[in-house]
Amino acid sequence: MAGGSNRLSAGVFVLLLLLSTSSSLLLPNDGTNTTPTTFNPEWVRFDVREDVYRQAHGLLDEHLSTEHRALQARSSMGVFDLNGLSLNQPLPEVLLEPRFDVLLLIVSNEMRLQDVRGGLEQVPGLAVREFIAPSGLLVQGTPAALEDAELSAGVMTSHAVPLGFFLHQDLLDIVLFNQGESALETLLLRLDGWRDDAGPVDTVSLTDRFGVTLEQHLENVAQEVFEDWRAWDAGRYEGTLTGVDLPSLLRQPSLMQLRPDPAFAAFNDQSRGHMNANAMTTYFTTDLDGSGQTVAVADAGLDEDHGDFGARVVGSYDVIGDGSTADRHSGHGTHVACTVLGDGFRGGYGGVAQAAELYFQAMENDNTGNFQSPSLNNLLNTAYNAGARTHTNSWGSSATSQQSKYNSETEDVDDRASYYDRYYNGQEGLTILFAAGNDGPNSGTVSPPATAKNVISVGNHKNRYSGAPDVMMSGSSRGPTEDGRIKPDLVAPGGYVRSCRAQEAGDTGSATWRNTYYLEYTGTSMATPNAAGAAAMVREYLEEIAQRPSPQGALVKALLVLGAQDIGSRDIPNEDEGWGRVNLRNSLAPPGGQGIWVDDRSVMSGTGNSKSYSFNVSQSSGMFKTVLTWSDERGSRFSTDQLVNDLDLEVTAPDGTLYRGNDFANGRSTTGGTRDSVNNLEVVLIDTAATGTWTVKVKDTQHSGSKTQPYAIAVLGHGVNDLRPDPMIVSEAFEMDVGIPQVDDPVTLTTEFFNFGNVKADTFSIAFEADGTELARTSITLGAGSTKVLNWDWTPQVAGTSVLSFIIDPDDDMEEIREDNNRLDVEVNVTAPGVKLETNTPIQFLESSITTTTSWNISLTNTALIPTNASMQTGSVVHLETGQAMPWYIGSTESNFTMEGQASEIVTVTLVHPAPPAPGTYRIDLLALDVDNGVDYPLNIDMVVDEIPEPAIEFDYQVVPVHPSESTNITVRFFNRGNAPIGYDLFLEPPTGWQAGFTNLGSEAGATSGSTGLIDSESFRAVGLMFTPPQVMTAAGAERVVKLTAVSQTEQQELRVFEIPIQVQAVLDISVDVESTIGTLRPDSSITLRYSLENNGNVDLDLTPSFELPSGWTVSSSLETVQLPWATSKNLLYTLEAGSNARSGAVKLNLDNGSNRFTWADTLTVEVLPEPTLTFVSLELQDGTTYAVPFGAGTHPSGENLKFTWLLGNEADTAWSPSAMLQLGDGLFGECTPVEAVGKGDVTPVVCNVLIAGDMAPMSEPSFTLVLTDQGVEQTTTVGLLVAANEQVSWDIGTVPAFTTGQERQVQVEITNTGNTPLQRQLVVNAPEDWAVSLDGNDVLNLDLGQSVLVRMDVRADSPGTASIGLELAQSTAAEPEFSFSVVSTGEPIGTSGESGLDSGVTLALLGAVLLAAFAVVGSQVVRNRRPPPTGALGALPIPASGLNGPTAVGSVQPAVRSTSAVQPVPAAPPTCWTCRHPITTAMVGCPTCGARYHADGHNGCEAHKATSCVNCGAPSSAFVKA
Repeated sequence: MAGGSNRLSAGVFVLLLLLSTSSSLLLPNDGTNTTPTTFNPEWVRFDVREDVYRQAHGLLDEHLSTEHRALQARSSMGVFDLNGLSLNQPLPEVLLEPRFDVLLLIVSNEMRLQDVRGGLEQVPGLAVREFIAPSGLLVQGTPAALEDAELSAGVMTSHAVPLGFFLHQDLLDIVLFNQGESALETLLLRLDGWRDDAGPVDTVSLTDRFGVTLEQHLENVAQEVFEDWRAWDAGRYEGTLTGVDLPSLLRQPSLMQLRPDPAFAAFNDQSRGHMNANAMTTYFTTDLDGSGQTVAVADAGLDEDHGDFGARVVGSYDVIGDGSTADRHSGHGTHVACTVLGDGFRGGYGGVAQAAELYFQAMENDNTGNFQSPSLNNLLNTAYNAGARTHTNSWGSSATSQQSKYNSETEDVDDRASYYDRYYNGQEGLTILFAAGNDGPNSGTVSPPATAKNVISVGNHKNRYSGAPDVMMSGSSRGPTEDGRIKPDLVAPGGYVRSCRAQEAGDTGSATWRNTYYLEYTGTSMATPNAAGAAAMVREYLEEIAQRPSPQGALVKALLVLGAQDIGSRDIPNEDEGWGRVNLRNSLAPPGGQGIWVDDRSVMSGTGNSKSYSFNVSQSSGMFKTVLTWSDERGSRFSTDQLVNDLDLEVTAPDGTLYRGNDFANGRSTTGGTRDSVNNLEVVLIDTAATGTWTVKVKDTQHSGSKTQPYAIAVLGHGVNDLRPDPMIVSEAFEMDVGIPQVDDPVTLTTEFFNFGNVKADTFSIAFEADGTELARTSITLGAGSTKVLNWDWTPQVAGTSVLSFIIDPDDDMEEIREDNNRLDVEVNVTAPGVKLETNTPIQFLESSITTTTSWNISLTNTALIPTNASMQTGSVVHLETGQAMPWYIGSTESNFTMEGQASEIVTVTLVHPAPPAPGTYRIDLLALDVDNGVDYPLNIDMVVDEIPEPAIEFDYQVVPVHPSESTNITVRFFNRGNAPIGYDLFLEPPTGWQAGFTNLGSEAGATSGSTGLIDSESFRAVGLMFTPPQVMTAAGAERVVKLTAVSQTEQQELRVFEIPIQVQAVLDISVDVESTIGTLRPDSSITLRYSLENNGNVDLDLTPSFELPSGWTVSSSLETVQLPWATSKNLLYTLEAGSNARSGAVKLNLDNGSNRFTWADTLTVEVLPEPTLTFVSLELQDGTTYAVPFGAGTHPSGENLKFTWLLGNEADTAWSPSAMLQLGDGLFGECTPVEAVGKGDVTPVVCNVLIAGDMAPMSEPSFTLVLTDQGVEQTTTVGLLVAANEQVSWDIGTVPAFTTGQERQVQVEITNTGNTPLQRQLVVNAPEDWAVSLDGNDVLNLDLGQSVLVRMDVRADSPGTASIGLELAQSTAAEPEFSFSVVSTGEPIGTSGESGLDSGVTLALLGAVLLAAFAVVGSQVVRNRRPPPTGALGALPIPASGLNGPTAVGSVQPAVRSTSAVQPVPAAPPTCWTCRHPITTAMVGCPTCGARYHADGHNGCEAHKATSCVNCGAPSSAFVKA
């Protein structure tokens, strides 16, 4: 049914983001050094031979049932149900946005989830990505495919999936903090892609029914969003985020999850005894020592030369890319590997499986000592492909936040374990072990990947000292997992384990004991390799003892759990030890007469399937234990429940009591509990099983996966027996006392019988038959692995072949491992005397008219089985048609023989006859004799002669030469060498692509068939042939064959094929074309010619190029040999350089191939350019002073015009009309007058005026360049200037008042330093008679560049009239050192009228007052930067600028500084571009090294943006910044 959709549509595909890796090493320690304990193993022995195999038995019920699932999808983010999504925690709004390409579907109980899943996988453009228990399917697809999915049968409702769903919880916690998203940019992260059946995938590519494709490569996303990214596997990328928008990244279709880089750490003698490995080494006839097993160890590094590995290291590889497999830090990897399989060569601390081979994968970074995380998918795949079937890992996640979690690494491990346990796909099983961790004793501390369902998660118990082995180490991590599964699965010796010490290890301080070659470590790191060695021995048992090829990893796990021993009080399963500690003896050969039985070749295909097994328990005092485990399909990091296919174990007692898997109390099974829907390992344990039939049932209660689920089951109990007898006959041991029996002679037969099984075969019968008739029967007993020899008497009655049969258990009374090896049939030949002649060719036909001998191969056979002497006789030759005996010679290679029984001799009989003889049949009589027994045997052989055609051809060549592109004609002589006039039909068969025809046979020339007419014997006819080559050129020397078929015109047609070899002649021919336009060229230029060469011949050419050039030309390209195979073309580029003296003329390209030359020719036309000359004439200053050199008097005045003159000449025939421009340095201004055209021998002046800025500092060295250009010819000259000191001032006076005699008024004059040097001069006042003028303040000026001062003068007229008052800078070199202004006064003269004059007393009084005032008043000279005076500002006193300290005048008067705020500043001139020398008014870039500025946008044709380096300092343009 279809339900409503809560999905929101999204519009656009984006791209961005990925993840990364770190690692750490932990070597934990636990416990104290106390007295060691010793365990004595129990010894039992079975005799076993190889190749035993049985099929599992049981009753399969393939019934399917309905499902009862909660209609929910319980994810790590929250619960999806029919009403929507209930979040476990708040999310930022942006992470609640839906992802456009995925939906979460809730599957109804009306259909089985497996069927719905199968239907969805058929929807085009849709992929089922994840199962979210119990009823959710996460699907991905195009919009149309998602709509189809919503309408699919069985889908109740669909939900949009928020972006936060695809962000790892640890990263989500960071994002929830303020500025959390930016904090992600400092972390090493990992991008995970989706998965398919083969593992992680890099590419999403889904095409719906409308042809719309959703496609993206995760690698492209990683390149976009990661810095320093690396790929660990397909769909696995590590790196550091650049400034990425997190929601955009989470929208990417190829992204499954953004997560932290997994950080891994290592989880760091008597172990064999604690696990009863010593007992099992020689328990069976075939030693269990790991031989034939390859164990993969992924760990820090390996000291391969330690000595305890012998030559058993089959591979040692760096899997993280640091280039080293050494064990340089703690020696953790060497210690672990030796624990698995070291042989104790250096001192007795041997590992568990001491004959196993080692495949090592180094994970430690030698530079840091930290474990790095490769792709576990790739790690397991490469080990499996190298032959490893056990993979052990003493490390795990070091992140506390990941403890008990199901993450990407656990997905990898579960996926690979499930994949390699699918025996029905040809996989051989893989047992994967992981250390649980050292974060105990608190619960929920098992670290991934040990939280995976399908691995053996290993905790550790004490290995030595007090309490060992029944004391758990407190540091061993405890279960359960986050979804409640039992972990660890088992515990093994891990406390105080002594194993190999890596000789290069430099950090072994955490060891609790050490000597030269061994040290003692503690941790689950040590327990896991002990368990791995036990697993290898279990696998060896299954393959070599129980003869079960390719056992599932699940079966190895089941057997280890089957024999596990509870530690301490009865309380398994528990979060400390799981199902107990490893005990190999209990797993493989339980004591007390109990047996084991296993099955790993059964499957569950759908909900409701089941399979039942029955066991007849024969003794009431023993245990009955059953273990069911299966390598489940991988779970999902997005789901809170990880079980996909939920199988259940049920055991029914003889009285009907039902026991469910994992329903335990006090360490044993109980009743009344509920089924286990969490674990993929279930156990039923009955302490005392009643006698009778026990039924074990495996049920498929909920099949949510997409594949058939294999499982493994192991059963232990009395009457449970996986070890059975298997007597067989040793075929190679059969013997007879005579080589060849003869009729009526007695024969003694010897046979050997061997018990191939694991236990004794009690009394059983053996029958002996000859040709189906039983002749004898006997009974024997045979121990396991034992042999017995029996003799039988037989007298053959008839000659020929007899079949002797030996049959074990002919009445089928014995239960055996195999029933197909109980019979041996032997064929025996019985002999009788005689000889025989045979030939495969009793009639020989004479087929050639020139043959003079005919031979027969005759076989002479002694038909008896005993030796004899024999001979062969030949009779005469008789012509049967006439009865005439022919006098021809008959010979044979040999005629008398001594022959063994049934031996044969080949005799060649040869008849010598004329060539050819007359037609007819010729017979020879042969006779064979058994000389010893008087037996003979005749044979007739015949030679038949018919009319014999014998065609032949001759021609005048051994090999006919043919042209590759034109027809070739030849004549052949066709002979009839038969025994009569015979005509022949001729047919021509040319080679592929060629044509061939007759020129003088047939109805028209060129026909491919014709007739010769009758040709007398030994005569010939001339036949003309024509060969036409294919249109496609054929290589020189190519050999072909023309077939001429002759069919005789006789009653019995004979066909003869003649081969006429032809060989293609060599033709040398190339064409040379130029694809470039030459045109008219200039001196000092270049031209690149593009030649197109085509080999039109049929010979590969090695062409040596050379040029013939006009004067002044050179070839700048390398002239390397050109290889031009036949029927190919090639383009060549050659650059020709024209020098300044280049001339026009013919150009030739010569291509030489040995003595053959191919030439291309053309003309180079060179333009005649002007040849300008430029001669300096004069420098003229503003005052008219001239100099003949550009540097004048040595310095150049600023602020005035400098006139430079050159004479321009031309030495070429071409007139030149250049334009002149100046390239000016900073502070220079100028231009040039137009320049007239100049012909050959003529001269014309070039005049340029240059002005140095008046404020340019003295001794500065600016420069300018004169550039003359026309017709691409440029003439330049650069002039360097040296700025002279220039003292200049400007004068500015305000309003001059009208004066009245006797009155004193004030006049202000502004003086500005306009030169380029500081000004310090005395100011002198020149006043006319009758005028009194005095300075109000200091009379010494001290002005910096551009500064101004206001000078106040007190002026009084003593008589009326007009006058001029002057100011002068003493000893100044300025152009205007003086300044004067006019004044006018009215009134009466002073002193000529008493009314108007002052008496002397008053005058003196006034003079005193003036002097006092002069000393008391501070002058008001104003100093300011020179600026154009603002309108209306004259006469206004400026206000001093805040914080500006102007210069102080000499004396007691300080000039007032005019405020710059009172003046409107002139805008600063824009900077000049250093490339085009024009002002920059648009976008600008600058050189950070020297500060040079450039146009950024090619303004007005400026090419500064194309520059590769700074014009001023040479810094690279890539460093330019926006200015």
